[in-house]
Amino acid sequence: MNGRYVAWGESNVHLSAHALHYGTGVYEGIRSYRTADGLAILRLKEHIDRLFNSAACYDMAIPYTKQQLIDAVCGVIQRNGFVESYIRPLVYMGSESLGIRAQCPVEVAIMAWPNILHVSPENRMKGAKLSISRYRKIDNSMVPVSAKACGQYINARLATMDAINRGYDEALLLNQQGEIAEAAVANLFTVRKDVLYTNDQSSSILMGITRDAVIQIANSLGYKVQVGTITVHDLEEADEIFLTGTACEVLSITNLDGHKVGGGQPGTITMQISDIYDRIKTGQVSAWEHWLHRMPIIQATGDKAANH
Repeated sequence: MNGRYVAWGESNVHLSAHALHYGTGVYEGIRSYRTADGLAILRLKEHIDRLFNSAACYDMAIPYTKQQLIDAVCGVIQRNGFVESYIRPLVYMGSESLGIRAQCPVEVAIMAWPNILHVSPENRMKGAKLSISRYRKIDNSMVPVSAKACGQYINARLATMDAINRGYDEALLLNQQGEIAEAAVANLFTVRKDVLYTNDQSSSILMGITRDAVIQIANSLGYKVQVGTITVHDLEEADEIFLTGTACEVLSITNLDGHKVGGGQPGTITMQISDIYDRIKTGQVSAWEHWLHRMPIIQATGDKAANH
C-alpha cells in the first residue's frame, strides 16, 4: 500500500475514502502461472499500461512509475511465496474531503491471492451457461468504457447476480442499441464456418487483454477474425461461442438462455485456442515468450502475518 508492504489484516482504508463513496478507482486483474522453470506473469506490461490509461481517463495521476508498479507486483508475489496467483493492482482516491468535486490523494495498493478458482472444473470442461441480461451495458457516451473503473462494475454485478439467481453461470449484456456488448467481466467471441467474430470499443466493451491475445493466436493459426457489430441473431446462428478474460481465460459457452450451442459441447476451434493459450501461459510456446514476465519460485520472505 502506497509504497510499502503491509500485512493483510493491517491494510485498512478510512471510511471517508472518496472511492468508497463514489467508485473513483481503477484496477487490473493479472495472473501468474507455474512454468517448467519458475513462474510467469502473463502480459504484465500490457496490464500496467492499461492501468495507467484507465487512471488518466479519470484524471488520477499515479504517483509511481510503471516500472515501480511492475517491481511491486513481483515483490508481493515473492514475499508471499506465491506461484499460481491472481493479482489486483488498485488505484483509488483516498481520504481528504467528501463531495463529488473533492480532489483527494491518489493511493495505490497491490493485492494477490493464491490459487483462486475463477471457473469451476465442470464449466471449464463442459462449457458454461450464458444468459442475455435484462440490464444494458453502460454506454460509451456515459462513461469511458475503455477504462477499467471500479464504479462501472456495479453494472456488471447486477447482471451477474441476476443471471446466477436464474440458474446461469454468466451474464451477457446488450449495449444501448440492443446489440451484443460483452459478458459482465469478459469479452465475447462467436465462431461461424471457421471464422471468428468479435466486437470492439464501438459496442461499449472493455478492450480486453485476453481478447487481444486470442485474436493474435487465431491469426497465427490461419483463422480469419472479423471485428464488428454482433447481434443476438448472430449468437443464435453461431457454431461456437466463447468468452475471454484474465479470470475465465478462454471459456466455452454451450448453453445460451436454455438452448444448446454447438450441440451442447465445447467447439473444436474454442478448444484449440484454449489449449494454445494454456501452453503459452505456462511457457511452452517460444513464439509467445514475450508475453511472459518470468520469475523464480522462492519461499515466502516476508513476515507470515503479511501474507497477501
